[in-house]
Amino acid sequence: MAGFTATIANLGKYNAGVLADTTLSFPATTGQVQEALRKIGVDGLRYEEIIILEYSIGVKGVARALGEYTHIDELNYLASRLEGLDPEDMGKFIAAVEHGEYAGSAEQLINLTYNLEHYELYPVWTPEEYGLWLVDELSAMELPEKARDFFDFEAYGEATAINEGGTFTSRGYMLAGPDPFQKVYDGQHVPEQYKVFQYPIQQKITVPRSHRSRDCQRQ
Repeated sequence: MAGFTATIANLGKYNAGVLADTTLSFPATTGQVQEALRKIGVDGLRYEEIIILEYSIGVKGVARALGEYTHIDELNYLASRLEGLDPEDMGKFIAAVEHGEYAGSAEQLINLTYNLEHYELYPVWTPEEYGLWLVDELSAMELPEKARDFFDFEAYGEATAINEGGTFTSRGYMLAGPDPFQKVYDGQHVPEQYKVFQYPIQQKITVPRSHRSRDCQRQ
């Protein structure tokens, strides 16, 4: 996933029953944000606020966490962080969102991108596969060969997952590690390199000199 899009609308007009919307791609530049705001009539004077009507994001659950009023700078921060993930870390991010422990807001999702080493992701998708993985790959217990045919790997995998607080996701079995989750982003201060929100520049109306002269003469 190399970014996402959001359909933004003029909140003032939206509340008045008038739809003025456009699609903005993230990561974005200040120029792209200004152009999008210009299209929907958000000028920082008469209209200042936007509402996000829809997201197009390739990770299930992210759009629901972001909601209608997430700030443009925060969306750009998240998109920039996601764009920098390699395929392995992106797989972990997708699984961690499904795991759901830190996936309830833009703040948590951004911090999640900084904490992917906090998680283990095993290539198993069912309790039975996890039971086999525990015995064969992780050596969690010694099981004599003669006992394998009688051992309930599914029950073992399921019980272990419950005790560990793990989740079977579309990318495999996700398990949080022992290290504490680090809060890098406080939910308020977006780093300067990710700030892109700026109202369109207001164009000054200049009166030609000849018109000014006539106006002065009338006075």
